[in-house]
Amino acid sequence: MAARPVNDTLRALRTILAPLEERRIVEIGCGRGALLHALAGLGAKVAGIDPDQAALAEARKAAPTAILLQASAESLPFIDAAMHAAVFVNSLHHVPISGMTGALAEAARIVAPGGDVIVVEPLPEGTFFESMRPIEDETAVRLAAQQAIAKALRDGPLRLAECSEYDRVEIYPTLSAFIDRVVAVDPSRKDRALEERENVMKRFDIHAEPVKDGYLLRQPLRLHHLKVPG
Repeated sequence: MAARPVNDTLRALRTILAPLEERRIVEIGCGRGALLHALAGLGAKVAGIDPDQAALAEARKAAPTAILLQASAESLPFIDAAMHAAVFVNSLHHVPISGMTGALAEAARIVAPGGDVIVVEPLPEGTFFESMRPIEDETAVRLAAQQAIAKALRDGPLRLAECSEYDRVEIYPTLSAFIDRVVAVDPSRKDRALEERENVMKRFDIHAEPVKDGYLLRQPLRLHHLKVPG
């Protein structure tokens, strides 16, 4: 397989959604609001939803101009065609498998005809994935997310504009920094991370690439740029 290019998700989104000024964009599964902060800084009118109230509290600090609501991806608190775009960034695989296709349908519902639904999902491969597997093996849910996207394209309500893959590259000064990153995404992983630290260390030693500032890990991502017909 040919090597994937290294890219940054914000850069990819800026290319697809330009011009960002005054565009109404909702992030589904916004977490602590880092992407909302970046998009708002580029002129977009942003909103975010997340089921985690603690994450939303942090998002309000990061993106004070954003509309932030506690909600699930399967039932979005917006009227039909309210947004120019909806984005899932590393979040669709966190939706219960039974609700993934419904979440995509909800995104299509709230985006105006001709608008964009962008789904960026990690693939079950790469050195980051292999290093984190003792803490949580997301193989099944990551594959389910890809299957849900395929179903949404096959059965509606979305059509494919573009599909691309790239590597997210991150450098960690220590193993502990890597574990902290994995746990920060989902604090429920903390106990498992403590139990499996030795196994994580072994995998990290095998898979991480030594570089000047620490250890480099790669996570392949697949970006689906979907369109709402109209």
